[in-house]
Amino acid sequence: MNPFSYNIRLKTYPDKAKEWEGGVYYPRTASIEDFDATSRANYLKALDGDVLQIRSKTWTETEVTGFGIYQYVNSPIFTYNTGLKDGKWTVTFVNKGSESIMANCYADEVLMIIDLEIPAGEARTESFINCSIHEETSLQFFVSDSAVTEEDACAKSLCISDISYSEVKRISDENKDKLRKSTIFLASDSTVQSYEEFYYPQTGWGQVFVKYVCPKEDLIDYQAEDYCYPQCHVYERRSVYVENRSIGARSARSFIDEGKWNSLLLRAKAGDYVLLQWAHNDATAVRPNRYVCPEEFDGFLMKYINSCRARGIYPILVTPVSRRNCDEHDGNFMLSFGKYRDVMLEVAKREKVPCVDLCTLSNNYLKEIGGEEAKSLYLWCPAGAYPESAYADGVSDNTHLQEYGAEVYARMVAQALIAMNGFPEIEALKSYLDITYVPEKRTVSMVEKPVDLKIPSSFALQELNINDKKANFLLIWNDVEGAVSYNVYRKGSVDFQFFPLRSVSAEEKKTSAVLPFILPAADVYQVKVTAVFADGKESNSSRIIEFRA
Repeated sequence: MNPFSYNIRLKTYPDKAKEWEGGVYYPRTASIEDFDATSRANYLKALDGDVLQIRSKTWTETEVTGFGIYQYVNSPIFTYNTGLKDGKWTVTFVNKGSESIMANCYADEVLMIIDLEIPAGEARTESFINCSIHEETSLQFFVSDSAVTEEDACAKSLCISDISYSEVKRISDENKDKLRKSTIFLASDSTVQSYEEFYYPQTGWGQVFVKYVCPKEDLIDYQAEDYCYPQCHVYERRSVYVENRSIGARSARSFIDEGKWNSLLLRAKAGDYVLLQWAHNDATAVRPNRYVCPEEFDGFLMKYINSCRARGIYPILVTPVSRRNCDEHDGNFMLSFGKYRDVMLEVAKREKVPCVDLCTLSNNYLKEIGGEEAKSLYLWCPAGAYPESAYADGVSDNTHLQEYGAEVYARMVAQALIAMNGFPEIEALKSYLDITYVPEKRTVSMVEKPVDLKIPSSFALQELNINDKKANFLLIWNDVEGAVSYNVYRKGSVDFQFFPLRSVSAEEKKTSAVLPFILPAADVYQVKVTAVFADGKESNSSRIIEFRA
């Protein structure tokens, strides 16, 4: 197996995780060394027929809260200097063992091949497309293992008989319209995401940004053709596309780690724009897999900027929309995510990248209108206001937006871009923008409904995402006065009763607008939540949510 030259290094995790220190979880640190004779003897073996046998040792460690899940792989890394930024890779695996194996492949630390079954004595070929920042690609091959500690992990082997790659053409010759029209991409979190009608009035500002983009032209709204995840929406005007690929609970780190940035780059072309708003989830230290400390934030922003520039795509940074951080005593609003905002502004200045300081713009606007009026922008609505919605029981959320607030902030972004000078690359973008439309507050007809204040209300499921045979989803509910914790229960299709999924402390609930959960995929589940009080008594349960994962 030597279709072209590659460099081999060895990646291992020799030291245990430092774990939690100062409210931050520190996973194992990778050690990458040159491949010497000993490493070759332990990890590689040439077989007949130009087949390369690769050994790996894999295990998955989960930190104590259950949210930080880390897969560690000791195995060789093959780095190919292809001269291509976007390559289609095709790998042929061979199983020379007596039992089936599950083959996997990381490309530039993003899992591209996941649990491809190779029956004993057979071969399988799999392809994927990798969009690199540089004109080289690093591949790491390994076999799945259920081990949860390094001590339990066993060395396993898989064989590769062929690897090939070819250049990816971004736009087909047949799709002339797509080639001609520019696309404005949005990459961010739940404050920007597009939502299904069931979650109305919850709205991300990216969902309504198109109201300020060529508003006089007809609009077509559809899901992105790659069906990467259901939150991806395309808003098509005659002159331009707006493609919102934002998704809740993601950070600058996890958006890349999960391959979502790779899929966006594959759809983008030279002359397109990408608006990048991060920080809401980067700042959540209690969620290890997505946390990015302010000191690391610069490096992640540069990954986005460099990969855009390598393809002639124009990056635009957007500082995070402010939360309704209102001091109920003096009405003052604290600036949300200030450290992350500062890093974004510093990077924008150093790299000469356009930056919309939405953090400051939104915070100043909140100060102007006051805490009570600010509720009309955020996801605050009483029980009965939207009886067919996920929020039929009402909701009090200082992070997420309702439609009126989304429109206000989307207009701020458009207005800031129009007023921006010194960036020739966005002059064409300005020609699409129009802020004539002025948002108006909605009035709703109330449906009276008695409310038991001891039962968690506004219980809703958000952003269900199936990945690597796991169902990742968010749950949201209103705080219950006097509750010291909450019990979340789940019931599978074959279960006769509800079983505890996990307990959530009142403190954890107050610090997170939504909470992430994980269940094995391939089942129909029901979930519910109860409040637990200081005397140990448990409330009746919330409404039951059923979903297929």
